[in-house]
Amino acid sequence: MTRMSRRLLILATAASISLLAPAAQAMPTIPDNSPLLRSAAGEAVENPHITVTDLDGNPVTGPVHRGDELLVHGTGFNPQANRGGFVLPVPPGTPNGVWVLYSAFPSSWKPSEGAPAANRTHPHSAMAWVMPAGTLESIPNAPIDMRRSIARESQPMAADGSFTARITVNPPATTPGDQWGVYVYAAGGSVNPAEEIFVPLPYSAEPGPHAPAAPTNELSVRADWLASAVQATRGTLSARDGAGVSDGRATFSRAADQGDGIRRYHGTVTAAAKYNVVEVAVRDPWLTPLGNGLWKVSAEVSQGINVGADVMARQDLGVIREDDADPVLIG
Repeated sequence: MTRMSRRLLILATAASISLLAPAAQAMPTIPDNSPLLRSAAGEAVENPHITVTDLDGNPVTGPVHRGDELLVHGTGFNPQANRGGFVLPVPPGTPNGVWVLYSAFPSSWKPSEGAPAANRTHPHSAMAWVMPAGTLESIPNAPIDMRRSIARESQPMAADGSFTARITVNPPATTPGDQWGVYVYAAGGSVNPAEEIFVPLPYSAEPGPHAPAAPTNELSVRADWLASAVQATRGTLSARDGAGVSDGRATFSRAADQGDGIRRYHGTVTAAAKYNVVEVAVRDPWLTPLGNGLWKVSAEVSQGINVGADVMARQDLGVIREDDADPVLIG
């Protein structure tokens, strides 16, 4: 048995993600050159610069591989800049900081030059959001807790505009362009040409010394419906720790047999709307034999629509038949 075609995530979760689509498409922005915001930002002179090293401080020139960890050292940034942009999740007038990531964008990628957001598509879970003091604390934690998930990707910017961001090379299967390297630019929808920086750094798809084990994909779950809902909110459908997402399906790797007849699989698949307003995860599905060719399906599932993998519990999801070429859940 290698496939299940059933929506393992709760339908209410998909509905919650889908309802966010109009809001995501119409997110209002505030220009960074608003007189009020410029006054609040002060008159600091920016002279931003970055260098890229490995964890031991050695300069990195590439090629880098999936799983490699990089330190991006920044100096000369303005911690009071980037106060415009989207009205959420950082409140207007609060410095947004900068995003730091490794990927491949097209040659036309800079927000200040009018490049569309699609040219900078990248999973939030695979970037660093470098924030000045107070920015993370300003993000709402009620009625929807946006702060909890953003805290995972946040890294600090010092009062003098310096930072050291630690990022892992983990590009998505499809990137917006072919110019590989480290990118830094104003976060939260702000536009600041002074802080748009690209350092070329070639990428090799060959496994490197830190490459994670490839998923073995023994269990496959249909996920095209969920991917469509996530895409509508400019969110992400991501996989890790033995799971994979490809061609409209989520896959999980077989875990070690414990001799009790249960088929255990490992891996985590997470669906998140933009800024993780909705974030749900499914982890480590099990198939428990019931007899007569039937198997009970269970998995660890998020215990809320925006807690991701932080708060999970195992739940029964249904029953499948083994004699079906593409089994479906029953009940």
